[in-house]
Amino acid sequence: MYFNSNGNSIKLGNSLGKGSAGEVFLHANDRSKAIKLFHPEYLQKEITLVSRIEKFYKLEQIADFNINYGSVSRSVGTWPNDIVKDRNGKIVGYMMNTVNNGIDLSQIIFAYDHQKAFYKYKKESSRYQLWMNTFFYSGDNLRNRFILSYSLANSFDKIYNIKSKQGAPIQLDVCNFDIKPLNILVSIENNTNNIVPFILDLDNLTLKNSTGKLGPTHPQYTPDYMAPEGPLDKYYDYYSIAVIFYQLIFSTHPFSVIGGTRFTDGISTEFYVKNKCFAWGRNRKFLHNETLNDFRHNNFNQIPMGLQKLFIRAFDSDFPSNRPSMVEWKKEFEVFLLDKKIKFNTIFNFR
Repeated sequence: MYFNSNGNSIKLGNSLGKGSAGEVFLHANDRSKAIKLFHPEYLQKEITLVSRIEKFYKLEQIADFNINYGSVSRSVGTWPNDIVKDRNGKIVGYMMNTVNNGIDLSQIIFAYDHQKAFYKYKKESSRYQLWMNTFFYSGDNLRNRFILSYSLANSFDKIYNIKSKQGAPIQLDVCNFDIKPLNILVSIENNTNNIVPFILDLDNLTLKNSTGKLGPTHPQYTPDYMAPEGPLDKYYDYYSIAVIFYQLIFSTHPFSVIGGTRFTDGISTEFYVKNKCFAWGRNRKFLHNETLNDFRHNNFNQIPMGLQKLFIRAFDSDFPSNRPSMVEWKKEFEVFLLDKKIKFNTIFNFR
């Protein structure tokens, strides 16, 4: 038996998924809510988790984590909006908003092969066609990928620039450290025709203010989205998010190096990141011709100079704090999307 913060019992519905930290269930009486229950051994291992959940819950009561899509308001993601206790009164999980009919972002990022794109939905004809017609990597869908990038920047901006429900800034810095496509769901709101991202695993956030810091004991990471300097602050996350933008727009990793470089002591993405082998960075001259002539990287020349500069700052700066903020990304994406002269279906090479 489980209870919310008011002592009311909670009935679990179907399981939505299980991981190393715990299991997520649909709320049996409210399909807009889900309950995440942590494994007992994970709660013992992550000694700060209960304290963080309590902080998250208190913050959610005063902060604005919603975005309006037309006339509909949606949460940016799985921010804890209530705590869950067991029959002994111990905190064992939390309640959060959920999203219907979402797919993880990795399926969109890698949707460039007709045979493999959205393959798991092929037996659901209408759903398969919806995703193919919206996000398959082609000229017809390129604008949708820029819209999704803008929406992601807007959602993350709510997290890195936290404001009260009245609009006043809240002095709190956060760092996620494991932002990756698998931790982001994307849905299309039928009644608003809007592309809506939904960020998962927000219980992993590190919180920092003038009085102290509270974060995971054992932070997780994913190599392809790992900034070179280690988990320090939001600028680390800014790197991970910029990688996602690059993958969405150009259908390749920014440090995808074909044919190697003149460097001889490393061939991994981690090596290329540390040696600043971004395809359009300072060490471009050291990259093999196969990378320099890659049509995906070369589509970089077709985006506005403002966006080019943001990507270069994200991947080729000596100082993490120089990476662009979500506000900067939003501004440049919006300018590009509102430019009536841009013909999105013809500006890129999709060979």
